Amino acid sequence: MFRKIKFSQLSAIYTNYSTRVEIDAGLRENFDTKQFKPRNHPGRSQYKVGVIPPDIQKAIKLILHDSEAKTYHEDSIKLNNYLHSRLLPPEEDEIRAKAAKIHSSVSNKVFSKIDKELTQEEIETQNRKINTTVFNVLKKNVYRWGSISYDKPTCLQYLMTRAAPEYAILIRVFDEIKRRLPDFKPRSFFDFGSGIGTGTWAVNTFWKGDIFEYFTVDTSTHMNDLSRLILCQGRDNVEMPFKAYFQRQFLPASTDLKYDIVLSAFSLFELPNMKSRLETIQKLWNKTENFLIIVEHGTNAGFRVVNEAREFVLNSAKNKGYAFAPCPNDNVCPRYLEQKTPCNFLMKYESLAYVSKTEVVADLFSYVILRKGPRPTDDAQWPRIVRAPIVRSGHTVCRLCTSQGDLKEIIFSKGKYDQTTYRCARSSNWGDVLPVK
Repeated sequence: MFRKIKFSQLSAIYTNYSTRVEIDAGLRENFDTKQFKPRNHPGRSQYKVGVIPPDIQKAIKLILHDSEAKTYHEDSIKLNNYLHSRLLPPEEDEIRAKAAKIHSSVSNKVFSKIDKELTQEEIETQNRKINTTVFNVLKKNVYRWGSISYDKPTCLQYLMTRAAPEYAILIRVFDEIKRRLPDFKPRSFFDFGSGIGTGTWAVNTFWKGDIFEYFTVDTSTHMNDLSRLILCQGRDNVEMPFKAYFQRQFLPASTDLKYDIVLSAFSLFELPNMKSRLETIQKLWNKTENFLIIVEHGTNAGFRVVNEAREFVLNSAKNKGYAFAPCPNDNVCPRYLEQKTPCNFLMKYESLAYVSKTEVVADLFSYVILRKGPRPTDDAQWPRIVRAPIVRSGHTVCRLCTSQGDLKEIIFSKGKYDQTTYRCARSSNWGDVLPVK
């Protein structure tokens, strides 16, 4: 499934390049005429702190108040910590290999201490003891994965702790499409693992008047009821504001209908193995007309899931598409080669003022936007800033993922670069693209 790695790709992760870079020639005139300013260059995201829309906040607070959800506050914090600490379910092959290794070690240890010939009955007794020991050791050394059962209390806890960060992250991701394709107007939206409905809130932030069909899938009926209630202002007697809004518990078998935007956000960890995850990705890709978006927590495990989906789509002969964002290339992810730190980004958000006061906090996330069709010939493929820039007096250090599929560290100094290039680098943040060549 995954691509072979060339030896040349195993070089130093960040190479300090003295190669000169400068503002994309196609934008030079725009900067000279002040159409663009370095502080607001076209590669810079305008969403620095995500805030849930006032009408959604009002509905959430009403629901939490009616449900007396203050008693769930501590449990919501525990749920959030658990979600961030989750690992992928171990594969059966991994478990068998680990069991065989433990069995071999325990067997050698047991039988090496026996200096007499054993009867068949004694051998069977020893083997039973060995198997029991192997099982107990394996139980301690294998991650005990389990899907989360979202009953009504758990859904309310999820709403309290995850509504704000998920909405903020999704508007940051959708902004990638809106900023680069301002004329793109999706007509339909499909949300797999829709949960409390953050995907619908976020997509409506950009294209509310353009989308005519919403299709959401979540196995929890309580989640579906809660997401619908939020859209109805938190009241049972209010009509749904969208005419074509459909909810299902499972993915539809039909592949005839396609959707302009297909989203899977914080959902793939609920699937029991890689096979089921890749089967789901293929089904979602088959439903995609334009964009397939995968978002997960910015942990090592979360990045593995995102990269797994990216490699699967880009490496399949029947899946014609390319990485729209954050990657400026379709090569093997250089951070995946490093296998130490995930390719993740930081998004600040304003927490819900329900139990405690509102405060600005941050969450890490990993994502990929895959687009159907070949990469356009006029795609600028500007480099992406993959770590927080180091800003010092007179110079700024940017760590970039480039269109060549490698990581470069560029030092932008006043003396070496023109003012526009220098100020663009200095004004950019982690996750922005830098409009340079």
